Amino acid sequence: MEMTAPRRPWAVTHLVSGWSAALILVLEVMVFAIILAPPAGESHTFLNAANLALILKYSSIYGICAIGAALTIGTGGIDLAPGAVIALAAVVCGHVFVVEQWPLVLAVGAGLGMGLLAGAMTTVLVVAVRLPPFIATLGIMGIARGIALLVTEGRFYDLSQRLPADFAPLGISLSIWPGVIMIGLAAVFHVVLAHTALGRHVLATGGNELAARYAGIHVGRVKAFVYVTGGTLSALAGVVLAVVQGQGKADLAAGYELDVIAAAVVGGASLSGGRASVVGAVIGSLIFGVLRNGLAQIPGGTFMDRLIVGVAVLVIVVLDRVATRADR
Repeated sequence: MEMTAPRRPWAVTHLVSGWSAALILVLEVMVFAIILAPPAGESHTFLNAANLALILKYSSIYGICAIGAALTIGTGGIDLAPGAVIALAAVVCGHVFVVEQWPLVLAVGAGLGMGLLAGAMTTVLVVAVRLPPFIATLGIMGIARGIALLVTEGRFYDLSQRLPADFAPLGISLSIWPGVIMIGLAAVFHVVLAHTALGRHVLATGGNELAARYAGIHVGRVKAFVYVTGGTLSALAGVVLAVVQGQGKADLAAGYELDVIAAAVVGGASLSGGRASVVGAVIGSLIFGVLRNGLAQIPGGTFMDRLIVGVAVLVIVVLDRVATRADR
């Protein structure tokens, strides 16, 4: 499930892996199933098909972005802009669909174009200008959110007014589509990362960038691939969210950055670079989706999810650092 740069022994770091993330997810579901067990004769509010489908729907928005985050982190980089790019793509999609009356397909394409543009700008800043990815994507985050606010001027676009009430592309319900897209993308990018030269180059760049250059890998192209892919996937999450919710607004996905990075890291990506798992990132997004849903059903638990996500990221990063030093 998990892929690593070929030259680095990860015997200890496998403690933090996609497989352990899957185990955490199973245990988490079991814990909430027990805590939220209803009195005899009443239906379970957590462990039922409708609630599990709801978890999958909203986790998929994070999961689509986390796939891109896993690739970026695999190169030793970071992307702080997914939340802002989600909002920008949703706003642009909503504006051209509702105000300009474009067909939905073209509106979705316009939203995706914003993500591609954001990824291209990040690439220029990181590869050509040589800014640290943290600084470059922090700037892109501010620009994307600012443009979204300028376009909307405090309004929101109601996409549902132009969509049929029974809108279901290919006969599949809108609520199911986010999960379908996430699973399909996870399959594609798992193959790319695990079974192609490009995937090996991604991890080799993160494992040791200088060695990768000496090995003949075009590091700039690899970084362009991960940042453009990450931006486009974030925009895809944005247009999916806008269509499913029927709204495009500038404050959409505020604070998603930490959740997306957390999902990729919990899923086995190393912030030191050289190790990443697309499947693990998807499982990581489900872990936090279950957490948010379960806590929301516990009195006072809603306000704990941010605290728990922050603690989880710190614990995983510390474990990763300790394990990396042990491997050396």
